Amino acid sequence: MASRPRTLLVNPPLWNVYAPHLAVPLLTAALRDHGWPVTAFDLGAVHLRWMLTAETVAGLCERYDRADRLGLDPAAVDEARLLLPSVCDGVEAAWAVVHDPAGLHDHDAFARVARTLGNALVCHSAAFDGFHCDLRSNRQHYSERSSASVLAATRDRDRNPYRWAFETLLPPRLADPGLGMVGVSVSADTQLIPAMTVAALVREHRPDLRIVMGGNYITRIAGRWRGRHPFFDLVDDFVLYEGEDAIVALCENLFEGGTRPVPGRSSLTPDGRLDFAPARDVDLATLLAPDFDDYDLDAYLAPGPVLPVLASRSCAWNCAFCSIPFASNRYRHRDATAVVDEMQHLARRYGSTSFMFVDEIMTQRTLREVGAELVRRDAGLHWYGETRFSAGLDDDLAATLHRSGCRRLDLGLESYNQRVLDLMRKGTRIEHIEPGVEALLRAGVPVHLFCITGFPGETVEEARRTAAFVERTLRRSTEEFGLPYSTSVNGPFILDLLSPVGEHPEQFGITVLHPGPDEDLALSVDYIAASGLTGSEAAVLAAEADALPDTGRTAPLQHRGLIGESEEYAFLRCVLDTGVPPGRPTAEPAVFTPAPGDLLRLADGVTWRVSADTRTVGLYAAGADSILRLPSRWTGLLSELDKGVGPGRGDDGRWDDDVLDVLCTLWTFGFLADPQRHATPLPAGDMPGLRVRATPGWRRSVDPDTGRARLTSLVTGREVALNVHAFLLWLDHAGGGQPAAADRDAVADMIRVELLQAYLGDDPVTTEAASGRETGREDA
Repeated sequence: MASRPRTLLVNPPLWNVYAPHLAVPLLTAALRDHGWPVTAFDLGAVHLRWMLTAETVAGLCERYDRADRLGLDPAAVDEARLLLPSVCDGVEAAWAVVHDPAGLHDHDAFARVARTLGNALVCHSAAFDGFHCDLRSNRQHYSERSSASVLAATRDRDRNPYRWAFETLLPPRLADPGLGMVGVSVSADTQLIPAMTVAALVREHRPDLRIVMGGNYITRIAGRWRGRHPFFDLVDDFVLYEGEDAIVALCENLFEGGTRPVPGRSSLTPDGRLDFAPARDVDLATLLAPDFDDYDLDAYLAPGPVLPVLASRSCAWNCAFCSIPFASNRYRHRDATAVVDEMQHLARRYGSTSFMFVDEIMTQRTLREVGAELVRRDAGLHWYGETRFSAGLDDDLAATLHRSGCRRLDLGLESYNQRVLDLMRKGTRIEHIEPGVEALLRAGVPVHLFCITGFPGETVEEARRTAAFVERTLRRSTEEFGLPYSTSVNGPFILDLLSPVGEHPEQFGITVLHPGPDEDLALSVDYIAASGLTGSEAAVLAAEADALPDTGRTAPLQHRGLIGESEEYAFLRCVLDTGVPPGRPTAEPAVFTPAPGDLLRLADGVTWRVSADTRTVGLYAAGADSILRLPSRWTGLLSELDKGVGPGRGDDGRWDDDVLDVLCTLWTFGFLADPQRHATPLPAGDMPGLRVRATPGWRRSVDPDTGRARLTSLVTGREVALNVHAFLLWLDHAGGGQPAAADRDAVADMIRVELLQAYLGDDPVTTEAASGRETGREDA
């Protein structure tokens, strides 16, 4: 009897780089249970590991050398060349540290890891036109909202970074002569271009193979097709909704002459018409444990692994803003005994005691039954999941959850206003929210609060009430309950066309602004609300509510190239009781007072290079993780400082004002060594001779209604929020000068957070010196 063809199941980037996704392991288990050969390939994890190697990062230089032909941003390439040496030296060690649970205890070491990995992604971003690489979504030249754009991306290795990478990573997986089918799972829009790129390469290398694509996102976009879609040029079959039964039936039909329907299959008839088979629910009582045997579970960007499990499918509610019920059939739950059996099986097989429930919602019934079963068995496992607020979230349930190993619970707060919750059709009573939070915190279970700002009809006051409640809750978690691990996220309302709001906008007082035909895949759209916040106002308020204090964005892996603290890290920190990383150290406001004739030098680890393209000199300080760009006329000064030789002084024995400005900038951002302690505390009281100037490289965003400003440093990535008075004061010192005594406290605060640089001189900076000598402020 001939052997059955093998199926290659692919999970493409970019979904979750911190833990494996559940879809492919579930399909793998189903095929193996029915005797079908299969190989599971987490291309997302393999791609990330490949990106974060010294060899791959060093190879980006070949693309930098062709920057003009590839249309790369000269400033980005210049920055990447500055970062490359430190990245290549440290990226392998950084990978090792991030996989060691002990690394979560050493916050300083982890910050260095974040810096190195973040800089590696900055280097990748610079290598492609229009590419910005982080760990949540990779924005690139091509748009996943357009079928034509997606198909164009699959052919372009110069501007599609996935095409460039997959040409190396994918062909070895296609060499097996026994291969008969390639299946690709697409759960999010961020995976669409990589997934279709996989399909294109399979077509080129193995045109004999059958290509099938499924997953939640495919269900969402392919469910709207009413005729042949251009994606059928690359894909033979699309499977909508659940795939465990469908993948087995498809193999039987394709390779053994089977005739039973393939649930959810969307394919073309011989005459080119679209044919769709009705979907069918998978019986969760027969669901097999996911099979991770083919995965390298050390390939994810967190110690662990934190393994995904599920206790239910779909959602028991129908919130107005959410499209989950559309894309996942009806709600069903599994028996708690089967769920805990599976968790213990996975713990034994893969050596992990950490789990995340990927249920869209864990109902109270699920929480109680699974929690009680884990307690009864004394399983010794830790887990987290997502639920909602309701009356039954009390002390008894919270205590059971903690005893069962729950060390984080995500909760859909959305709003702390009953009127808005009712508009959302949330089914939540506001009087249940605070008691539920307190019960969990008393039991030792940190919370994560999801918030939405700007649901149609919400007012500014209501949005700020939610933000105030969240701020108070997080503060109480740390100060009152000793749990520093609680977190929150606040995002603006996004109109999903498949949600109740999108399907019936007139019921919510909004007018949908449908995208043009060039965005035929768009599921989120703009709108006009008859009342309440506009979309732009909601975005501002959400950013304001989600802002970190002026000590900067310091969560692990929060960097130019990386996103902030992931839920896996927050969970593991609580499990291991590591504490949370401290914020950026708050320094006393200080001034720079170099004495004429003193020898000055660049700090250790500073590299710099002159860019002919940008006519600037760029510097990188590894210790401070700062990048600064100055006009190239300062190259001579940097050459002297590189040798440890003090710059020249004027005929009167004083530093020139413009030289002092540059030296102060270098010191402020960590580029200048200070062995002789030229940095001194800001004098108390009167400040004769104090000169201040706005430090270079701050990008500002101002709310025209309130005058509040958010400043982002292009040098360090730090963010600072300013009220109207502070913002005007900062603007007033853009050209330099002496601050008024009445402004001392505000000036001291701005010096502390590096908005102003300061040094002591013999007399105030003159208008001529301030305006006629360029310090590189606009170029930084």
